[in-house]
Amino acid sequence: MIQAVIFNLESTLLDPGGRGLIQGMLDIFRWKGVQVTEEQVSHGRGLPIRDHIANVLGLSEVRKKWLECFGTHPGRTDIEHIYLELVPVLRSLIQGAEPAIGIDKALHELQDRRIQSGATTACPMELLGPIFTPAQSPYTLDCIVAPCEVSQGRPYPWMIYDIAHRLQVFPLSDIVKVGDTAADMQEGRNAGVWTVGVLNQNKSALTAAQTSSPEIDDRVAEERRRQSVYGLKRAGAHIVMNSIGDLPRILREIEMLQHTGGYPSYTKQVKTAMMPPS
Repeated sequence: MIQAVIFNLESTLLDPGGRGLIQGMLDIFRWKGVQVTEEQVSHGRGLPIRDHIANVLGLSEVRKKWLECFGTHPGRTDIEHIYLELVPVLRSLIQGAEPAIGIDKALHELQDRRIQSGATTACPMELLGPIFTPAQSPYTLDCIVAPCEVSQGRPYPWMIYDIAHRLQVFPLSDIVKVGDTAADMQEGRNAGVWTVGVLNQNKSALTAAQTSSPEIDDRVAEERRRQSVYGLKRAGAHIVMNSIGDLPRILREIEMLQHTGGYPSYTKQVKTAMMPPS
């Protein structure tokens, strides 16, 4: 039986799909005079924030544009500068982000069934504040762990191990990890827990050509959904669901798998990308 569910905090429960984070990074790069795309700044989303920035700066096209703008390749100092500029954006997102659709239904189900809940995050603990406490929400999380509390964040499994230890949950095959990024899927599979991907339900901005007809909108939406499902499955998701509100049904499916001998297989550790050289 499932004993605990561990969520991605900042882009699965809050700010679904990380739209606010992506827009914040786009704005920072634009202020610096470096034009990047939404796809580029999404590269590495879900990793600890500095690692996410390092992944973006490590892209060949971004490094080329940075070199053209500043005359040098980006290094660790640039990662830190971007991080410090991003901190106010992150704080604003966490304090005022729109919760995911279906979050109340999911957390209510966990409390009714006495399943413990936790969350791992890409953000530093000092930015989290009073999230999912009785003063902020009728539903609370039992445990939140940030990368600074362990040796390394996603995709390493240490935050999940820490939560399992704090909640006294064993075996790990009785834990479900829920997230919307490849890093979440890798974190869950590296920890040996059931790993569930959740699709981004926010509507991305469409170009004028794409909004010319409902048929085009539907085709674009379906193609994006297909790519999202494929990406999460490729990263290690056992199951992909449309929204957090589907979690009660997914938990029943996993428990049926458990009853028939199903077990979340272990995969090798997936390392984070190297930071750009100084």
